[in-house]
Amino acid sequence: MNQEELTEKITENLSSSDRFDNWDTLTPKDSDYMMYSPAPVGYNTTAEQRFLMQNLLIGWNYESILDVGCGRADLYGFIEDFYTESTFIYHGIDHNPIMTNIAKQKYDVKCLTNPFESAKLPETSWVVANGLFTQRRCETEDEDLQKLFEDIELLYNKATNVVSFNLLNPINNTHHEGFFYVHPGLVLDMLIEKYQNVVLRNNYSKDVYTVTIYKI
Repeated sequence: MNQEELTEKITENLSSSDRFDNWDTLTPKDSDYMMYSPAPVGYNTTAEQRFLMQNLLIGWNYESILDVGCGRADLYGFIEDFYTESTFIYHGIDHNPIMTNIAKQKYDVKCLTNPFESAKLPETSWVVANGLFTQRRCETEDEDLQKLFEDIELLYNKATNVVSFNLLNPINNTHHEGFFYVHPGLVLDMLIEKYQNVVLRNNYSKDVYTVTIYKI
């Protein structure tokens, strides 16, 4: 993909389109709701979902990828659509069998159905987690924070090159019950101390930021 094509793809991804708008208007009564609506996988719009995926893949170069918390495997579909000349190895895992079954129907990809913490995960070049850490999972914030760093270590150990994930930003945002917000400064300090080669992107959304850890 040359620079002009890449610019066009990014512009399209940042803009509204009839294709995405149609998906966004689906309701639970529509037969395609579970297959295409952004709501069942936790997003307000399809454009929002695609924009977050785009930011997670900055620097990706057709390498093997493990999609943790893959849902319907929409990351696979995004890569095929955005990187039109791509040939890549994709692995997905999600704890919800409904979602992994839809992934098979939608993209003909077979994803693991297991909690990622206890599954035997394949080693890949990139490990990506889109929206995996948005929900509260423990009784206290300290326990949530400890679990976050335990899970990051687990993902780090399965990547040969890069781990990329996003988190909710607590700064100047409305906090919603049941969601996990982590200060980007705290995350950056702790991850740099442990992994050194860390990039945090807080320049594309007021709600979400992306963390990328490089192993090489």
